[in-house]
Amino acid sequence: MSLIKIEAQNLVSASLLGTKNQSQIQFILNAYGWSTSNMNINSVKAYKITYNTLDINGYTTVASGAVYIPQINCDSMPMVAYLHGTEFNKNNVPSTYDYQGQGLLFSANGYITVMPDYLGLGSNPGIHPYLHWETEASATVDLIRAVREFLTDSLQKTDNKELFLAGYSQGGHSAMAVHKYISVNALQQEFNVVVSAPMSGPYSLSYAQFNLIFDGDSSFYHPEFLPYVLASFKMAYNNLYTNYDEYYDAPYDSLIDAYFTAGTYSNTAWNNMLPTNYYYFVQDSVLNNVLSNPNHPIMQDLRLNDLHNWTPNEPVRMLYCSMDSMVSPLNSIIAADTMNALGSSQAIAKEINATGTHETCFTPAMRYALSWFDSLATKCQPNSIQFLPDTKQADFYPNPAKDEILFTSSKIHTIRIFDATGRLVLSEEIRNNNLKLNLMPGMYIITGENNENELLFRKQLIIK
Repeated sequence: MSLIKIEAQNLVSASLLGTKNQSQIQFILNAYGWSTSNMNINSVKAYKITYNTLDINGYTTVASGAVYIPQINCDSMPMVAYLHGTEFNKNNVPSTYDYQGQGLLFSANGYITVMPDYLGLGSNPGIHPYLHWETEASATVDLIRAVREFLTDSLQKTDNKELFLAGYSQGGHSAMAVHKYISVNALQQEFNVVVSAPMSGPYSLSYAQFNLIFDGDSSFYHPEFLPYVLASFKMAYNNLYTNYDEYYDAPYDSLIDAYFTAGTYSNTAWNNMLPTNYYYFVQDSVLNNVLSNPNHPIMQDLRLNDLHNWTPNEPVRMLYCSMDSMVSPLNSIIAADTMNALGSSQAIAKEINATGTHETCFTPAMRYALSWFDSLATKCQPNSIQFLPDTKQADFYPNPAKDEILFTSSKIHTIRIFDATGRLVLSEEIRNNNLKLNLMPGMYIITGENNENELLFRKQLIIK
């Protein structure tokens, strides 16, 4: 099933989470280990966004996320989609003002930053479909659509259609998922990916990551990942267990059920609840069947969510540290090798630190991603609209508009529309007091003149 949402309205609600000034942001970023000495820090407002998207079965559902917006005098800014890592607790998500450091790092430096909670987390019901690539992606692109509606309708701002993708750990898988989703569904005109920086992500689930977890001793220091993946694939493909006691030994079958039902146990609580040796909580027959049968349903499901074997057209740098024992560095290396073998010239596996672990790689990887984005982004477009006088001799409606506007005066002879950079994008003579629009959503400047070239109005036009 391809999860493509076709309804026009994405935004459900927006509410202010909070505002951080420059000194507060500097304190937070420094606490994360990011030096701010060379940053031109802007104040940032954060909003919770609820929006329409599709659930794992293709039905409309309401999800949540956050957007961080630099408080600078600009009409148009680049956008970063940041995808967060593994969370079991539904409340530890961007829409509850968690992940502030990640949002502030990008937005304080001039980017609109969108961060989905993902399905099954935040305001969305049920279990999160963990590492299910299509819903990681669809939840993100629908959030971007909702944020664009909020920007134009409520804040009179737009993004400049430069989209940068980033994410760490599960978020690395999600960032890669968004990039692939945009590519295979031919959405590049709507989502202009400049580059993506997936970081320390499990792109090769069925090989590199599987071999790390099942490396001979059947022990892994984060055993909670396994029931999360299996619960996700059970929802997505309905080809695994029906009841938890078919896969798990007692008392863990009941404990896993209870923890998922509650949805509020932390990553640490899950980790403490499960033994590190899979054979101590997963039934021996299940593990032996998976390890001996490359076509076991679990292996089939992992392959469906591999993200190392597609061909990106835009630059991808998979950032990793070589001593990562949680997410194998081979995920990045195999992905880059496979993508380039398939015909891409844009995929690079970039080692950030030869001795870095999964826990220590985050800070330098994020800083590298920001520097790379900064070298390519078109930053703040000067706000010219606020200086434009409106003569009020004539007007038009509706505003915001979609595909047509109507004029209130028959004196209007010529209409000119300029984008946020001042470039003329449309000039047309008016004959029937209406104008058909075929422009991308965003903020524009529109002028109307009479047949003697006298200015009748000059004002802002928002196209949804």
